[in-house]
Order: sequence, then C-alpha cells, then structure tokens
Amino acid sequence: MTIQLDLQHRNPQNQVFLKKRTFSIDQIGAMVVDTWNYHWCMTAAERCGSFALRMNHALAALRSLGVQIFWGPTDVADQYVGTPQREKSVAVEPHPLPTPLDIQFPTLDCYGAGDCMCGSGIDCRVNYGWDGMNPNLKIDQLDLIVEGTQEVYSWCQKLGINCLIFLGFHTNVCTTGKPVGIGPMMRIGIQSILARDMTDAISGYNPSEGQHPDRGTKEVIQQLESIVPTIHLVDELRKLGQWDDETPIDPVRITPWGTLNRPYQFEESTVVSLSAPLNQGCQIYYTLDGTPPDEKSSLYTDPFPVCETQTIRTIAYRGHQSICLESSATFVCLPSKPPPPNIHLSDLEPIRMTVHGFNIYSSERKPSCDQSYLQRPLKLRGENYAKGIGVEAPSHLLYCIQPTYDCLVGLAGLDESMLEDELGRARAMHPSVIFKIYINGELADESPTVRISQEPWRFEVKIPSGSRTISLVAVPGYTNSYENFVNWVDVGFLVK
Repeated sequence: MTIQLDLQHRNPQNQVFLKKRTFSIDQIGAMVVDTWNYHWCMTAAERCGSFALRMNHALAALRSLGVQIFWGPTDVADQYVGTPQREKSVAVEPHPLPTPLDIQFPTLDCYGAGDCMCGSGIDCRVNYGWDGMNPNLKIDQLDLIVEGTQEVYSWCQKLGINCLIFLGFHTNVCTTGKPVGIGPMMRIGIQSILARDMTDAISGYNPSEGQHPDRGTKEVIQQLESIVPTIHLVDELRKLGQWDDETPIDPVRITPWGTLNRPYQFEESTVVSLSAPLNQGCQIYYTLDGTPPDEKSSLYTDPFPVCETQTIRTIAYRGHQSICLESSATFVCLPSKPPPPNIHLSDLEPIRMTVHGFNIYSSERKPSCDQSYLQRPLKLRGENYAKGIGVEAPSHLLYCIQPTYDCLVGLAGLDESMLEDELGRARAMHPSVIFKIYINGELADESPTVRISQEPWRFEVKIPSGSRTISLVAVPGYTNSYENFVNWVDVGFLVK
C-alpha cells in the first residue's frame, strides 16, 4: 500500500511551497517524543496534555494503516522496563550507525524559549518531576518504547523503515534535539517529517506584546520548515478516510493554565487568553463563576484580566455545534505577605501534635522546630527561613490561645530540600498539600492546593476574643500525593 503526503516546505524567502510525495506504508514509522505526564511549567504541562485525545485518534488511524508506532519518552524510558513494548525494543539486534551527515539546523528561537509559559503572574520554578508518559495516551501492544539513536536506527533497519513522522513536545527542544528526535534521525539518514498539528513549542506569554504560546509554536514550525518538511496529519488521515470529524478531540486552550490540583497564582492580576488554533472559525465562550459554559455565556474576543480567585470554564462552537471539549482553569489571588510574628510557634509547646497520621505520644515521629522534617534548613521557593516548624502531612499542631494573641500569621508550603537530591527531583510532581487553620474547632482559613516550588500560602487570621485553641492542619492535596513534607515558616502570633 502507498500513500501520498503533502509535504510543506519554506524557501529562503520564507515562502511556503508543497511537494507531493508517495511513500510505501511499510517504510513509514511514527515517533512520539517526550509526551510526559508532567512539566515544571503548569501551562506547558496542560498544553501538552491537551493533545492526548488528538494523538490517540491519529495513532489509532496510523496503526490501522500498518504504520509502526515508536514511543520515545527519553528521560523516563526505563520506567517501562518489564513491559512488552520496552523489552522487545531493548532486545533488537544492533545495527552499526552510519557516519553522521553534516546537517546544520536553524536556531529555533522564539521569545521566552525555556522560560515559564504562564505570563504575568507568579512564574513556575524548574523542579523536574516527570516519571512517565501522559496516562491518557494509549500505547498498543505492538508499539515499541525506544531509547536512544541506536535503538531507533536498529529497528528502522530491521523493519525497512526509512521515514519517521514526528509527534510530540517541545518542538524547539526535545522533538528536534533529543537522541530519538528529528536532528539525530536526519543525521543518520532517516527522512523526518514533523506533524505540525501534533506538536507544541515552549515559548513565552505576554499578550500586551502579542506573545502567545500558539504564536511561538507557529514561529518555530516556520523556522523548521526551511530544513524539515511538515504535514498536517489530520488532513492527511482525512484524505485517506481515516478521520472522524464528528467527535471533538481538542479542548479550548487557556493561558495561563492552572488546575484545581495545581492552581495558577498571582498577586494583583493576570491576563488570560483563550484559543483553539486547531479549530479555525469557531466561537469561544466562557464563564468566570465555575458554571458550565454554553452559547449564552460570555463570548471571548480578546485577552482579559483576572483580579480575584476564580475558576474559568470554556468551550467552543462552530455554528450551534460544539467543536471543542470544555476545559477549565483555576486562578488564585494571593493576599499580601503578613508581618513577622511577635511570638513564634516554634518557641511554644503545642498541647497536641500529630505528624503523618501518628499521635506523637505513641510514635517517635515529631515535628521539627526551626528546621525541616528531614532535619534540613526550612526552604520554600528557593529561600531559607530561620524560624518555623517542619512536619509531614497529614498532621496538625494544636496550641492554646492567650488573651493577648490578636492574629496568627505566617507562610506555609512544601519543603524544597528534596529538589537538591537527584532522586527527589524525579518525584517532584507528587507532593501536594492543603493547609487549614481551625479556631475552637471551627475552620477559620484554608489554602488552595499547594504544590512544590509554588509561592507559599500566606495567612493572617484574626483571633476572636475568648478563643481557646488554634490548630494548624496540613492534609494531602489529592489521593496520589506523597512525600508531603511541610514547612510552616515565620509562623506565630501578633500580640495586642
């Protein structure tokens, strides 16, 4: 069986031209690069995750045509040892690599490349943490999970593959530069084609200057097309009768894009953009109060400011038909930083302490005063603190309230000392905590979900007259969170 693809190129004048080329289907493979389950930038993580359903449909269609699917998760390939897709790949007979061709790639610059993609609020900090591919992606039993140029080349030689169609992230970093990526493959003589509707570049976001991740991706693809041909994979599958246009596959993209489990924080305001770049001619509607959006909701026209804690939900229509899946984003406005306390809790004796679900009177586990629970300096978002308490959630600390106590103040977050260790950095996606403060057993304040490397939660809780006890609680933010080492820092009482 043969297929004819419309390969898009650009000449030195940046003009687009198409070349039709016919391929034998058994000489084509598809390489999916670095579709990880996490990224240190929350907007990058959500944007990459938004491609999962689109990729599933495309890969299923390619399999039905007889195309071999390769998964190249690079950093986390060894997480798949013991699976047939990985074990079969490892066992391939190695073929000697040819002398690399001298192929010079253009510098894939786009504004803000390598920075956080979230924009004007509080930027994400690098913390690594991916440990697999996106769980929404479907890996078939006949797919191969490969690592490194040697494995890929050996399989291509074994199967007679001389052309790879690339899907994955990030276009200007991993998809082109990793050992299973476009650059290394082209240099060993494997023709490479980028599916431009199945990739996303890492870039900046500043709507006042026209900077947006969609535009950054488009610019990177344009630069690549001077040396790497691209296809619109859905269009190619549509021509072959292998695409279902009735089923929405793309959510509306939100920038910045935080979630309930990983909310986006800002101090005064941030600017939100909504987009559906792969679904042209649609109208995007949204709500700001958490209610389901429809055609009666606000019509999106331009980026708009968000100045308070709220949830945005959005959907897109063409005519009266839903063309995009609904998506949502959670935004948290942080209060001002509180003043330092007059009396530090780490200098007081609690009347009851529970750490990681253990009552300390029946366990040796105890909170750590003026150091982290792991006996290291108290560290939050790159800053060390001299005073505070380290615990592991779930935990609570119960204190008596004296008549002179006016407010409880402080900061709380997930201890960052684990990021100093290579193994800790690999687990950075998992810690997640919600902080609560109770006075006389009644909830007085509660944080959103707090993740590692995020800005600490800030609190300044007024103590009503006659109050007897105050409890500081930390609980896991979601079911699969663990290693929830918590630092309550500069925490204590203001006195009247």
